[in-house]
Amino acid sequence: SWARTSDNMPPAPKTVQHHPSSLNNLLLQSLLDRTRARTFLSFLINDLSSVTKPVASRLIAELAGGDKRFEPDMHPSEIDSAQINRVVQLLKACDAVRNPSGSCLSGAGEYNLRLGVQRQYNPEMLFTTTSKAGAHDGHPFILECCLAYGGGCRPGINVTRFANRIPLLFEPGSDVATKVCNKSVDWKQYHIDPVASKVEVFISLVSTKVPFKGTGKEYIP
Repeated sequence: SWARTSDNMPPAPKTVQHHPSSLNNLLLQSLLDRTRARTFLSFLINDLSSVTKPVASRLIAELAGGDKRFEPDMHPSEIDSAQINRVVQLLKACDAVRNPSGSCLSGAGEYNLRLGVQRQYNPEMLFTTTSKAGAHDGHPFILECCLAYGGGCRPGINVTRFANRIPLLFEPGSDVATKVCNKSVDWKQYHIDPVASKVEVFISLVSTKVPFKGTGKEYIP
């Protein structure tokens, strides 16, 4: 059995609303059917994330330019299927909407990642970093990365991948993380021999929707 390395629990994810760019017709219809908002303006502000009142007002004005039935005070139940399609298209194309918040994500954390790698490999050097929250198709994501050098690390550039804290064990050569580490990084400029030096790279993607290649969920293209 393995002894516990850390008692530091990652922060619990928070509940957030759907981001406008993640919507499709069926999802928007479902949100409209169960909303408690009494106006379309209120629905955009309160039932979707990252939509402010000025942005919502601008969106409705643009929708009304092509369909006079769109009004800020219209009830969400009045929106028909043709209008839903128009709303989805406009929301996906709107560049005034902020990226989704990363508060709904819960990664391992740099502290825990560092402890785990230190215990397993006892490297000479160890570096960790976490990206700011980004967005892919309206779904937030963060990247947690760790690089270990020397000590008990294996020779060469060895990439270990995680998705939502679950290790990805298959098709490593097809994964974007492996391709970047092996083909895009010029290791020699850091005085690292990609064949002889002992380097371990750990990359953890945390997202509400991991863009796997196929249903096997083996790698990220």
